Amino acid sequence: MLRAKALPASLWRALVGSPLETQRLKHEKLTKVKGLAVFGADALSSSAYATEEVLRILVLAGAAAMPLTVPISGAIVALMAIVATSYYQTVHAYPSGGGAYVVARENLGPLPGLVAAAALLVDYVLTVAVSISAGVAAITSASPRLFPYRVELAVVLVALITVANLRGVRESGTLFAIPTYLFIFAFGSTVAIGIAAWLSGDLPRASSPTEVAATQPLTLFLVLRAFASGTAALTGIEAVSNGVQAFYPPEPRNASRVLIAMVTILAAFFFGTSLLVREMAVLPREEETVVSQIARLLFQGGWFYYVVQAATMLILVLAANTAFADFPRLSSILARDRYLPRQLANLGDRLVFANGILLLGVTASALIVVFRATVHNLIPLYMVGVFVSFTLSQAGMVRHWLSTRTGRWRLQLGINGLGALCTAVVGLEVALVKFLDGAWITVFVIGSFVLLMQAIHRHYEDLKQQLSLERAKLPRPFKAHKVIVPVNNVHRGILEALRYAKAVSDDVTAVYVEIEPGAREEIERKWERWVPDIPLVVLPSPYRSVVGPILLYLDQVQREAGPDTALTVVLPEFVPRKWWHHLLHNQTALMLKFALLFRQRRLRRYKVLADVPYYLTR
Repeated sequence: MLRAKALPASLWRALVGSPLETQRLKHEKLTKVKGLAVFGADALSSSAYATEEVLRILVLAGAAAMPLTVPISGAIVALMAIVATSYYQTVHAYPSGGGAYVVARENLGPLPGLVAAAALLVDYVLTVAVSISAGVAAITSASPRLFPYRVELAVVLVALITVANLRGVRESGTLFAIPTYLFIFAFGSTVAIGIAAWLSGDLPRASSPTEVAATQPLTLFLVLRAFASGTAALTGIEAVSNGVQAFYPPEPRNASRVLIAMVTILAAFFFGTSLLVREMAVLPREEETVVSQIARLLFQGGWFYYVVQAATMLILVLAANTAFADFPRLSSILARDRYLPRQLANLGDRLVFANGILLLGVTASALIVVFRATVHNLIPLYMVGVFVSFTLSQAGMVRHWLSTRTGRWRLQLGINGLGALCTAVVGLEVALVKFLDGAWITVFVIGSFVLLMQAIHRHYEDLKQQLSLERAKLPRPFKAHKVIVPVNNVHRGILEALRYAKAVSDDVTAVYVEIEPGAREEIERKWERWVPDIPLVVLPSPYRSVVGPILLYLDQVQREAGPDTALTVVLPEFVPRKWWHHLLHNQTALMLKFALLFRQRRLRRYKVLADVPYYLTR
């Protein structure tokens, strides 16, 4: 695992916990209750900001456009139902997980699979950035004094979630279950109380919408922009299909039930919020979220208002956990298919893909810093990847049903075909209306990521071919073994290296590079006293380089010895006790090691590098 070596082992263990045995992997599964918390937080949390994104576009056309919030939300809920039904079928058809990547790769080919994977990975990074930023916005709405520190707050929250996920699936599921269900209770109560007050005629209202000045005409393009912004409500729906194997058996049945419950709650919350916004005449404000305004009006700023704000903040922050559950899992699948570095396929000592978790945490934090933890700046980047993966997944399922033709394949084909058509049309519309707002960045990043994954795959395929034993011949044994030991002085570390060199060969030569005039006599005097049985070659260095003369000497030795002589370079290296002591030394051995490795590749000469460390005690 690529954990920071600067962290002491005791501190690392305090953060992530003790290692777990591999045989416990089967117990690191999720129940339906915890599964809704882990995989549903992202989707559920979007109900806290999706309506506001619709409003921010409609308000440009003034009061006349505000009633359109409800019909636009209704259209988004219908699209939500189509997408959820399509993914319900994906869960059962592909219970191994992998979501859009696996479906697109197996049915449409490697390139569509990579496009889907790149879109998903980018979407997961943006999910963390958007969710955390929205959670911080909920905090600063209740406490405006914290607004100037929103970036710092967001980065700290990402760090906390990263550590929680490094501790393992079950622990993160337990940690996130309570806040998720608190949000369901608090937000659900707010929507239910608001609708009841509306039906009874007691619903409070904000400022009159007639006060809103129009800055743009109400056009079809403006409505499409509002619809595109509101489709942020669909983010996270695909999460369950990517992590089916995280559930207890039977995995497909448990995962599909979580998917149904998640989408039902999401649709009710989103549409209910849009209805209350229209009836309460709530308008978007920079310093306070729409959800905060609704709760403040309904509960007159009482204690339950703060419960709603706290629950909203928690679910928005914990929504990032959906990405932390899926990003490492998808990365591991891509790594096993040789499209990402192999380290991402390694299961950490807490039975999680720790390298993927760390990579996601660092990348999302960088994005938060760049965009100043502002949701409205991040949303345009967010939606393109979502609908690319939606469309490729559903198109892959269409091909799947055409190939298998089993069961009620015609009905299933029709459902996935409708889903593919709807998400393709909406995705194209989102890309067009959001292109100049920042969607072009996502398109560029996805394309670049696909090219990068293809390059990684070519490297691994070339490596496999070059290391293959097919048509390989046993190499001839070496007839001789020559050892070269570069030295810069005569001390205990050098003596230990020479001791090792004599143990592996009788043909040992030490090499000293003279970069200071007059130093040769002192070295030769010490050498004659301590190691008179090993020859010392002194190389001149008029340009004060140590590495260059040694490389030239090694090339000369190799040419004279011939291809049947093995050449080993023994590098003496003393290791300081404290890390900062490394900064006080020249690191000549490290530079020589680096030069030899890459020079060997160019010259195709056989050299073995052997480090002989000498550990300092103080």
